[in-house]
Amino acid sequence: MSHLRRNTQGELLAMKQAILDRCISKELKCRDGAQLLKMHPKSFSRLKKRYLQEGKASLVPRKTGPKNKRAPNRTTTTIEDLVVKLANEHSDWGPLPLAESLEVMHQIKVHQSTVWRILKRRHIRYTETYQKIERAKPKLYCLDEPGVELQLDGCYPYGRSVDMVCLDAIDDCSRRVHAKLYPGTETTLKAIDFVDELISVSPFVIKRIRIDNKFGKALDRHCQERGIEVIRNDPYEPTQNGKIERYHKTVKRSFFWMYGRYRNDLEMLRYGLKLWLYYYNGYRRHGGYGMNRQTPNGKIASILVQKLFNSLAPDVYPQKVTLTLQQYKT
Repeated sequence: MSHLRRNTQGELLAMKQAILDRCISKELKCRDGAQLLKMHPKSFSRLKKRYLQEGKASLVPRKTGPKNKRAPNRTTTTIEDLVVKLANEHSDWGPLPLAESLEVMHQIKVHQSTVWRILKRRHIRYTETYQKIERAKPKLYCLDEPGVELQLDGCYPYGRSVDMVCLDAIDDCSRRVHAKLYPGTETTLKAIDFVDELISVSPFVIKRIRIDNKFGKALDRHCQERGIEVIRNDPYEPTQNGKIERYHKTVKRSFFWMYGRYRNDLEMLRYGLKLWLYYYNGYRRHGGYGMNRQTPNGKIASILVQKLFNSLAPDVYPQKVTLTLQQYKT
């Protein structure tokens, strides 16, 4: 079979050479020669030019793809090493957060698909042995307006053995967060003080707050005096305030465990947390349901501007804020 294949290839090369020689000697038109070889006229013209320069060697078929085993538009080794370093440091980041981090921290603009290919080519992720964690799909929802509902909860960033608690509140619509560190544990008095501060700093009117059952009824009465409805989660149902629970994971990894220490002074940690929240609310783009890679402050501004346009000229500016709304179970 190999002998027959070599003979067939030799006959094909001889036929190409004969047709090219006839075209060069003006015995045959190039258009007819391209039809005989079933080639496009421009491709035949390029083949004729290479034949005049290189001779019979130009008739041997060449392999497709990069000639030096490296694509000409492949990312440089320096950028690839940087992508691998970031992926190893942040194992929970996907291709999109890694690409955004490269652009923000190193001013290197790389598409997320390029990051995925680099990690696969370097055998860091997405190989045959790479196991994906299969999780149950949660029920996603997003309220349409900021301030309709806020989720309030507390966390212990360095464990309950450290005399420090962080009270947080996240807006269900925009993911805007306000937080404050307190000495000791979670108490109703601290929650009341935190709610008063939350009302004074929020850029929207708070209509409803969702809490769990660790706080006393005094918090409910205090919120009702301020015109805020209080909703309590069902016992042992942390999924009902999933946004604040997920935020606790983010703030622990991105601030407390990265920039803070449990031996640090409380006022120093408060100052650092305030700076980090300024970045979180104003510059960190979110990939959660209904956020569309917007910052919390950016989404609030876009909704308020859209409502202003709708109120001024409802016929000219139709409503565009049509995010999916799924109410909690009663």
